[in-house]
Amino acid sequence: MNTKTINCYRHGDLVLKQIDKLPKGLKKENTKVLMTGSNNNPHSIDNGIVYFKKVDDFVFGYLVAKDTKLQHKEHGKGKGEIKIAKINDGIYELRRQVEFTPVGLIPVKD
Repeated sequence: MNTKTINCYRHGDLVLKQIDKLPKGLKKENTKVLMTGSNNNPHSIDNGIVYFKKVDDFVFGYLVAKDTKLQHKEHGKGKGEIKIAKINDGIYELRRQVEFTPVGLIPVKD
């Protein structure tokens, strides 16, 4: 059986799905905030390049990570207000986390 491992990081209501390459025509953003969660806490990074592009209701951008840590008040390890999660270097698709319910796919509430 030939299976491919998909590398993903779930960070509350944000998912980073590793991909092989960036789509063409993206514009680099001057921000470190990937998204604001459902509790109004920002999912931010300390290093990396962010590209926003609405692909569909769930995919909203891309991240090129190099020595990158995700920072959030509620998710990760650390003391104090901000918790940190280290992610591997690579290219990631930014997705809103969803769950299947009897009424269909809905966004995860963080």
